[in-house]
Amino acid sequence: MKKSERLELIKKMVSENAIETQHDLLKLLEERGLTLTQATVSRDMNEIGIIKVPSSEGPYIYGFSIDKAQKVGQPSVPIKSTVLSISEETPGLEAFLNLDVVPGNSRLIKRFLLEDFKDRILSVIADDDSLLVLAKSADAAKAIRHEVHQWMTSSH
Repeated sequence: MKKSERLELIKKMVSENAIETQHDLLKLLEERGLTLTQATVSRDMNEIGIIKVPSSEGPYIYGFSIDKAQKVGQPSVPIKSTVLSISEETPGLEAFLNLDVVPGNSRLIKRFLLEDFKDRILSVIADDDSLLVLAKSADAAKAIRHEVHQWMTSSH
């Protein structure tokens, strides 16, 4: 199967199923005769723009960012709205920021941060549900914090 066909199949699976984990997606793909590694599925999901979104039943499921959902015709949430909180300025740590995000979305938020603030960020460390941002200065951190607050308030 070509990569483009695999990506279309993943889009279809996410559109038609309430998928909570990558493992669940892997199982669905295996049922279709496609055996992939978790790393490959993760890269594919990132390329497609699949993020965790709240479901009507409560748990987070995989869905599409707004720009991707419009192409696929699915309900969506803005990716940037998956930032749940950002730390306030801490004396002695003015250039550090901590962001809590919906689990599974930190890689995409990291990409947005690095694109939007490439001249102000020294580094970003991300795990599944949080990011530590090391700004180049206290003023840079203040500007980043202000913009991320805008993401959070304008998209909910």
